[in-house]
Amino acid sequence: MLITIETQHIPTGWQSFVDFSNSGVEFSPKDINAIFLQEMNVDSMYTCARTCHSIALCRTFDFDIASNRCRIFQGDSATTGSIIPSPSLHSIVGSIALEPVQFTSYGHPCSLCQDSRYLQCINSTCQCQSNTYFDGSICRSQKLLGDVCINETDCRIDRNYTCLPRLQCGPLSLQNGTTVGGYSDGTAGSDNNALSYPDSLAVGMDSSIYVADPGNNRVMRLREGSTTGTIVAGSDSWGNDANQLDYPNGLYVDALANIYVGDSKNYRVMFWRNGSSSGTQVAGAGYYGETLSEIAEILGLTVDSHGNIYVAEKYTHRVTKWTPGATSSLLVAGGNGEGPNSDQLSYPGGLSLDEPHSYLYIADSGNNRIQRIVLGGSTNAITVAGGNGAGSNNNQLNNPSDVRFSKNIDAIYIADQYNNRVTRWYIGATSGVTFAGIDSYSGTSPMLFNGPAGLALSLNESFLYVADNGNSRVQRFMII
Repeated sequence: MLITIETQHIPTGWQSFVDFSNSGVEFSPKDINAIFLQEMNVDSMYTCARTCHSIALCRTFDFDIASNRCRIFQGDSATTGSIIPSPSLHSIVGSIALEPVQFTSYGHPCSLCQDSRYLQCINSTCQCQSNTYFDGSICRSQKLLGDVCINETDCRIDRNYTCLPRLQCGPLSLQNGTTVGGYSDGTAGSDNNALSYPDSLAVGMDSSIYVADPGNNRVMRLREGSTTGTIVAGSDSWGNDANQLDYPNGLYVDALANIYVGDSKNYRVMFWRNGSSSGTQVAGAGYYGETLSEIAEILGLTVDSHGNIYVAEKYTHRVTKWTPGATSSLLVAGGNGEGPNSDQLSYPGGLSLDEPHSYLYIADSGNNRIQRIVLGGSTNAITVAGGNGAGSNNNQLNNPSDVRFSKNIDAIYIADQYNNRVTRWYIGATSGVTFAGIDSYSGTSPMLFNGPAGLALSLNESFLYVADNGNSRVQRFMII
């Protein structure tokens, strides 16, 4: 239903059209503190509509006929909230209809908008009302936390939101990482509250963070809220005994807190049962080799729900699959020499599974791209990020070292190591956005990296953890 709020005493610029919903719904704001204007009891839906109309910032209202409750909001109903079922069958939502003709005076002298409900005079020209921005034809409501943006003015400036490099509205402080492992100043060490060039990461079912700490030849567990870790695999000295590791790289933790770790320079994958003081070799021969029963140094690994282990091998430029108990592997990707073709890889690194779709994502470091393979199909992969040469443009990567698939938003996060940034690419996109870090700048400040190497998502994907390799620390970033 559409009604017009106008009388002969109201200038044309103050007239409004209102779209009404069906009954039985109400408005649910994304952030009530940001857009709520007032609540009152009135005698009718039309009185509620007129009240909204009389306040220039009001764009949405709801009215419950049973209780006479009228609530008015300053946000557009489609962008600052949603219309949801109401406990009252007699509740209805109204939205001020916006048309380009209402904003034709934008940018012109103030004499053209002195009677306008939708524009105000600022610096002698007609401009958008507070908390709105001009999109080229209409003054839209400025966006709230996490909303997609392009320009700074898209976001609610009064709430200190800006358009972040990840192209979402939020406070600039979201670009700062919180150190959750190692020293925040970038100092390496061997104490239990220190790390030495951390690489791969994993998150356990109890939200503990597991860190492959190759400089100390160990895997550390950091319980949530503590930066002092516990050694859960290996020791502080390198070796090839069952209780030792030599440059661990590649890490996976299962639902029972059992650990799979790529014992890189021992050319094997070790399985550490939860609480055990030593591991069991479950893949590789324990010495360098290039046959399918051997491993030629490990740069990444992951494990599927059936216990199959996928290993990214450095010098054979391949990814192999080791079924439980097998003494030989199956070729999954690459293995045709180093190269840029679809059946080739160059120093493959981190791996990430999307099991429902049978996809395996591969950080193809030397080719500056992320490849995706269909498990059980051809060994030919497709490029889903990068592949446009080494560089720092939004469609480029430079030695990507790890990749993580997000189930929540159908995107991948990439540790873009030589660009000192983490990028986020939505599936099907031809370019990414900088999620964390500053392109091509290194440092120890909370906003900078020094060679990000490994990634892990928290269980509910509210945080991304980054192994800041050159700074010997693990940083945590909020996802919005």
